Amino acid sequence: MNKNLIFGVALVLVIGLVMFFGRGGVQKKEVKVGTDVCAEFPKEFIEASIGKKILRTKRFDMTVGTHVCDYYTTENDFLAIHVEDLNFETQKRGVGEFGKTIKQDPLIKMEHFVAWEGNNIYGIYLKLNDNKFVSVDRGTINAATNEESMKLAIAVVDRIQKGENQGLVSASTVEPTKKIETNPVPLPQETDIIRSFVNLIDEGKSSDVVQMMGPKVLNDESNKQAWAVMFNAFESMKIIKIEPSMQSDWTDAIHTYQTTLDVKMKPEAANVMPMPNYGWDNGENIRWISLEKIDNKWTVQGFATGP
Repeated sequence: MNKNLIFGVALVLVIGLVMFFGRGGVQKKEVKVGTDVCAEFPKEFIEASIGKKILRTKRFDMTVGTHVCDYYTTENDFLAIHVEDLNFETQKRGVGEFGKTIKQDPLIKMEHFVAWEGNNIYGIYLKLNDNKFVSVDRGTINAATNEESMKLAIAVVDRIQKGENQGLVSASTVEPTKKIETNPVPLPQETDIIRSFVNLIDEGKSSDVVQMMGPKVLNDESNKQAWAVMFNAFESMKIIKIEPSMQSDWTDAIHTYQTTLDVKMKPEAANVMPMPNYGWDNGENIRWISLEKIDNKWTVQGFATGP
């Protein structure tokens, strides 16, 4: 064969490969995850990943761009997978600012970071793109071991990269919101949202707590940081009782609950000025938590000391 012809064919192949990989080729394959997390990662998949029975799942769409599925390993202990439309680097920086240790793990074959709190994994964050990520965490500390959490994250990466189950819809686990009538009955998902909100505070997951709050509360970045700093001041927070409050004032979009909480503050919170412990007492506290529905999703509007 003519040497010039061979050279020309080789040159064309090289140029073609450069153009292919320069445009991304197989290395730039887009990964996607749907918003119905319980369908994207069904309980059978979780069971196979961690070797534990999942008793039930619970789906939450807490705010715009925040989609969650909780997987209960016992009646009270659960793992959670979040799909978040948030900036990955901002999340990484925020988690680090709240005292978590940021590490990488070579077993996770995807851009990620693992946040550690002492000897326990706080969360594993998997980057889908600059403004979207999936996180795997323990909603409660006894739901899984560090090893089980890592196994689940590795399995989630594999499932995402294979593009399995995208766009499916899970069976509803939350009763649809009903129109408020005279003497309305509180809907199960509303108290569940408050319980999830308080549980995240108890677990020290300040950045996740903030994500459950509405735009009226988080009207700028400094306000968001102020809330997160306050949430980080709690050593523990447990719900004693939740009751509907001022039901005559409820609308289709705003409901209020009187919540009795058992609180323990971190010692350093006593030095906060001008309001030591941010106004909380160690022990029993009563606060009013208002929920506002925005784009058909309930958001938390913070704590109030009175109705």
